[in-house]
Amino acid sequence: MYKYFPYKRMNHREILLYGFHFSFIFVFTLAVTRDLLYEHYFNATISSSAILASVMSYYFLHYKHKILLSSYIIIGTSVIPLFILIYFNHFGNMVIIYVILLPIIAFFLLDLKKAIVINFLIYALLIGMLYTIYAINPEAPILNNPLALINITFASMFIIFFGVFYHLAIESSLSALIHSNRQKDILLKEVHHRVKNNLNVTASILGLQSMGKSDETKDELAKSKSRIESIAIVHEMLYKQDDFDKIIFNEYVLKLKNLILSMYTINNSVTLNIKPNNNLTLELNIMIQFGLIINEILTNTLKHAKNREGVQVEISLQRREDVYVFTYQDNGVESIDIGTIKEAKGLGHKLIELSVKQLDGNLEIEYKKGLLYTIEFS
Repeated sequence: MYKYFPYKRMNHREILLYGFHFSFIFVFTLAVTRDLLYEHYFNATISSSAILASVMSYYFLHYKHKILLSSYIIIGTSVIPLFILIYFNHFGNMVIIYVILLPIIAFFLLDLKKAIVINFLIYALLIGMLYTIYAINPEAPILNNPLALINITFASMFIIFFGVFYHLAIESSLSALIHSNRQKDILLKEVHHRVKNNLNVTASILGLQSMGKSDETKDELAKSKSRIESIAIVHEMLYKQDDFDKIIFNEYVLKLKNLILSMYTINNSVTLNIKPNNNLTLELNIMIQFGLIINEILTNTLKHAKNREGVQVEISLQRREDVYVFTYQDNGVESIDIGTIKEAKGLGHKLIELSVKQLDGNLEIEYKKGLLYTIEFS
């Protein structure tokens, strides 16, 4: 659905414009069906033309991004077919009501000046059509009904006044709110960008500090560096996207994998697979915790897991109703004492436990033809 109606990246006018297109196609399709059932073939032809015009307008809107052109086409589609039906049916139905009400669409889709011009053109065309019908058939019922003509005039005036006040009040407030939100989005992107840069600077300092140190010290500093960079990746992804609330889990894991594997010379013998999950997303705080968890587990796998056919790692995040289930499985052939891992006093395991606690989740560690981590959280 989002492919044909990308509402998340549209303003309110564009959303309304898409809505009018879908509504017109649906309503005119019903009209064609009705007219064919009652053998009103002329009316069916007019409604079919309106469907084609709506589809063409949607093409210009969705694929060519010609919003103004599409607005004009859909406004014309809302009025012209109805004028034709009124003229040839001699007011035989209540279609006149739609001609009075539908010009309000212009106020929703265009700026105030253009909307007023369009409305005056529509009503001028309506008056001209009424005069033509009177000249052809002075006995037309609606033209000999002063009350009906007065009501049409009052309804038309109401539409114009409503449209003007809509622009002066609601539209101006919405525009101010949209501008304010855009400014906040820009500031938020800048914050994430600066946080990411500062974290990378800190990681670079740790890298420089490891120069000339013992292998053990280098290893510890490299671990700290990767932990910081795993958080920096989160902020990097946030400032590069429009949605600041969610991060796609699989995309993040791929970036994190490339970062960690680049730190080890054995990376060519390690394959990491991520199970598809329909692009599940997680919030900023949750993703940071997972970054730390995956960083620690994958680092341990690279250092300790052994398999002659190559080390394979499978990562999965699935949603089961209100519960998320994360699994990490490698294919290390050496049996591991799970109790030793759980009782480990190193910083890495403590970080995993603290991160799981921050997620308010449950952690299980097993050995099933490789080390298996399972984390459930809601």
